[in-house]
Amino acid sequence: MSERYRLVFRGEVLEGQHKAVVKQRLGVALKVDGARLEAMFTGKAVTIRKDADTDTAARFQIAFKRAGARLRVLPVALEEAPAVEPKSSPPSEGGYRLAPAGALMAEQRPAAPPTVVATDHLSLAAPGTALSAPRSYTATVPDVSHLTVAALGADLRSPAQTRLAETAPIAAPTWEVARAGVDLIPRSPPVETPVGLAQVEFELAPPGTMLVDADDAAPRAPPDTSHLRLQ
Repeated sequence: MSERYRLVFRGEVLEGQHKAVVKQRLGVALKVDGARLEAMFTGKAVTIRKDADTDTAARFQIAFKRAGARLRVLPVALEEAPAVEPKSSPPSEGGYRLAPAGALMAEQRPAAPPTVVATDHLSLAAPGTALSAPRSYTATVPDVSHLTVAALGADLRSPAQTRLAETAPIAAPTWEVARAGVDLIPRSPPVETPVGLAQVEFELAPPGTMLVDADDAAPRAPPDTSHLRLQ
């Protein structure tokens, strides 16, 4: 024996959906309008089907979900608990009351009517058809009537450049051509060969020997002491 279900709708819409749009979709899906459609969105439980099999319950639930609404599928054996009206809280010292849970604090704006774009005047072009007219381009020829061709070998410099070149001669450097084989890099002075002292034979003079000739050593005059006195 297959399961039997009762389909109940309380006017609930899915998150992100607009109530007016969902109402219009459900009216088209269920083929209802007017007072019957408005009664489905009063917040009270409305039984869509009292006894439905599993396939019928699944089809209705998918249709409500596509429209943006939430359909409750309850087993027939389960009696739906009556809705309990929320008790309003007593006014506070400032005269304010707490709204019931889930209460809408602002009026919902009416849904904008769907925009219908007319496409009956459009048609499909054949493959390869150019959708825009080709543009024509006019080539612009530059004016060269004021230009002339100089003679072969003519000086194209301006008179001022010509005068500057004539008044500023380049001084030729005073270079000379060296003879073939001349070393152009100055050489360093020659280094004398050191003398080997080991090859030189020295003789030591005896102690007290005068190493200066007697003729070269001139006698010294005695010092002048005439200005000295003894105290």
